[in-house]
Amino acid sequence: MSKIGIVTVLYNSETVLTEFFETLNVQTFTDFTLYVVDNKSPDNSLELTKSLSSKMDFRTVVIENEDNYGVAKGNNIGIKEALKDGCEYILLSNNDVVLEPQTIESLLSGLENSETDMAVPKIFYHGTDLIWAAGGKFTYYNGSTKHFGGRKKDDGRYDKQRKVSYSPTCFMIIKREVFEKVGFMDENYFVYYDDTDFIWRCRENGVELFYLPQSVVYHKESTSTGGQKSDFVIYYMERNRIYFTLKNIGGLQSVMVKLYNVVHNNLRKPFVLDKKQLELARKAQKEGRELHKKFVNGRS
Repeated sequence: MSKIGIVTVLYNSETVLTEFFETLNVQTFTDFTLYVVDNKSPDNSLELTKSLSSKMDFRTVVIENEDNYGVAKGNNIGIKEALKDGCEYILLSNNDVVLEPQTIESLLSGLENSETDMAVPKIFYHGTDLIWAAGGKFTYYNGSTKHFGGRKKDDGRYDKQRKVSYSPTCFMIIKREVFEKVGFMDENYFVYYDDTDFIWRCRENGVELFYLPQSVVYHKESTSTGGQKSDFVIYYMERNRIYFTLKNIGGLQSVMVKLYNVVHNNLRKPFVLDKKQLELARKAQKEGRELHKKFVNGRS
């Protein structure tokens, strides 16, 4: 039984896996098992994972899915396997990250010392001194989120340990009891906003999240989804933002989000998306509303 179960989901991850495995192998904290969940990767990710794991000092469990189940379900499969194995903590991790030798030790000790439930490190854009995320928050006017320190140089402003309301699950350690209290990822999202929804539910249930800057991670962004303006990203971001808003946000905030959507759709998107992408965004928003109806009907 390992103290930490590290869960990572594979999909077109071949180009980033070697460095991910190598930096895990030099961690000062070694009481962990890596759970690799392969979502039927069309590239050589699975074969490379098996080859790399045979050369590492840590234990690796490889789970081969029959199809691409998405990030949310892939994470759930790995989390449940780690919990079944008795892991005290789950560490959700992208595999497009690079760790410093003390990343995991610093994150775990910071979590235990702060007596909190979940914790995240300071995350940089890989190969730079620019911050990707130093924790974050929910932005109530548009039903979305904001990373603290995004694209800013690391000049000491984000060196204070503190409680935050949100952070992406790019690299997040979570006590096993959190899943017993909150449940797992909502698999309706497939990808994007699944972590937003999970952290929202954690917050609603009194689960605290801490930002611990003494732990550092470097992130190679968007290695498997085609970049920020691919059709894939536009579709799932639009669909899931609508679903998340309808599922979780009510009252005056709901009115604010709807007003923002009207303004954003009519005044900004026509200038940043082409005609095909605008049609895709409208279709995605409609399907987000339909997804919420299915969720409500399934719950009733």
